[in-house]
Amino acid sequence: MLPGRRSLTVLFGLFLAAGVTVGAYFLWAVANWIWPQGEGAFGMLYVGELSFVPAVLAWLIGGTCLVMGFRDRDVRLGVALTTAHLLWWVLVFAIGTSGKAPPGKWPTILMTGVEPGLYAVSITALAARWFWQAAPRPG
Repeated sequence: MLPGRRSLTVLFGLFLAAGVTVGAYFLWAVANWIWPQGEGAFGMLYVGELSFVPAVLAWLIGGTCLVMGFRDRDVRLGVALTTAHLLWWVLVFAIGTSGKAPPGKWPTILMTGVEPGLYAVSITALAARWFWQAAPRPG
């Protein structure tokens, strides 16, 4: 079964959901760095963890589409961006649990802040563009 219009809508909906949740995490993280919220920022971790659900689902569905021979440029780009995002977080978790994290506040901010911001903007823009182009035009 090659992916049809409905599966692409689901895929790009998941890309959009991943972008929005990662974007929420990023904005909360920036607010926390500007004005530390202490335990009030604990929910940021839940939003960050929740963002992996649509990202992993989109990665699995998009990867399946690519394996099945679907050659859409936006699907390839979305899967590549999501792969890089997931690999980045595997690396961050590995460094964090190994005890070899760089000392200081700024390396942690850069490790956990820059990539989510870039991913959120890029995957949200990709999904929004796909939906904009896929929308039926009056006329």
